[in-house]
Amino acid sequence: MALRFPAVLLVDTIFQVPNIFYLHEMDGGTAEGKETRVIGLLCATPMELAIIPPLLSAAADAASPAGTRLVTGKAGGLDVLALSAGVGKVPAAAAARFLLDRYPLEALVIYGIAGALSPHAKLGDLIIASELLPGDVGIAHSGGFSTTGPGLCEDKRLVFCPSFSASEDLLESARRAAEGAHLAYRLGRVLTCDQVVVEPELRAHLGEVFDAVAVEMEGAAAAQVAAGEGLPFAAVRAISDESSHDFVGLEDLLEYRGHPRRNIWQRRFRLAVSDAGTIARVRELARGRDLALASLEAFMRSFLAQR
Repeated sequence: MALRFPAVLLVDTIFQVPNIFYLHEMDGGTAEGKETRVIGLLCATPMELAIIPPLLSAAADAASPAGTRLVTGKAGGLDVLALSAGVGKVPAAAAARFLLDRYPLEALVIYGIAGALSPHAKLGDLIIASELLPGDVGIAHSGGFSTTGPGLCEDKRLVFCPSFSASEDLLESARRAAEGAHLAYRLGRVLTCDQVVVEPELRAHLGEVFDAVAVEMEGAAAAQVAAGEGLPFAAVRAISDESSHDFVGLEDLLEYRGHPRRNIWQRRFRLAVSDAGTIARVRELARGRDLALASLEAFMRSFLAQR
């Protein structure tokens, strides 16, 4: 499988957090003789996390590693842990590991916004991932890039894993939740890579090569951690930008650590003056994000209610 795709060197990050987090910290613990059911919800950004607390009773912040935020609460008889990890595969894998090491999860649901790779996926549509594909892990050569997925140690052998399949039970739960919320949804393969894909031509190329309907930056990494522990997982995304949308230059609008905020506004002002379409593209992206977040909130309300 040849890709016009850059090789990426990933450097592992270790969260150094004392193992002091126990389930009894969540709203006083469990009733005597009653088994606690705990589900983890994993997203990337504060905006994605913000949809969860209003859906919970006794929602409260809990200790978590630097650069993340953990909210705990209850949905019916379910204890919910919602963690925003940060953007990218390393933060997602580290955050999933943090949850699994400290809480007795019965399932992990990865959720958030995503970009469309299929022209049939429209703004606000839900994508329920049948498989998560780590698309930028592989072999780079002069002819391009061949994806392999991560190499895993199995029975004293190195075996490469090009995809991770979601739990059938959770897929069915996700479908019921989407239908219960009257949301448009698609079931399909979702690509994970550490790059924001902003160009229509590259979106079309990736969609064709991977037979994927959407692209995001965390799912396959968190899925690998869950699969390694035998933990059921699912991933649900909502489309924030369609395959025809062009957001080339997005990097110039982002906030970077160590840069004064006035520099951000200076860059944005220069872009607005030099490229009249910049403001329109930014507004289009914000509108798509808001539609996607609204769909995710409706889905999560339905999903948690049926658990």
